[in-house]
Amino acid sequence: MPQRFSQQRERIYQTVLESRAHPTAEMVYQQLKPEMPRLSLGTVYRNLLFFQQNGTIQSVGVVNGQERFDAVT
Repeated sequence: MPQRFSQQRERIYQTVLESRAHPTAEMVYQQLKPEMPRLSLGTVYRNLLFFQQNGTIQSVGVVNGQERFDAVT
């Protein structure tokens, strides 16, 4: 089943893409929460997993117990 377009999904991807800090899910969430008050941390995690599974982003490792991501693959 194809995934439909979602503004939240697009903003999550753009945030990872534009970051040079290899953001964690928490960092992405904190950055987007002011502009998207209905965003949940669970949504961020689910979308990061979605992007990982389709090869759009990759995990670059775990630092202090938090997985970090990069979209420049």
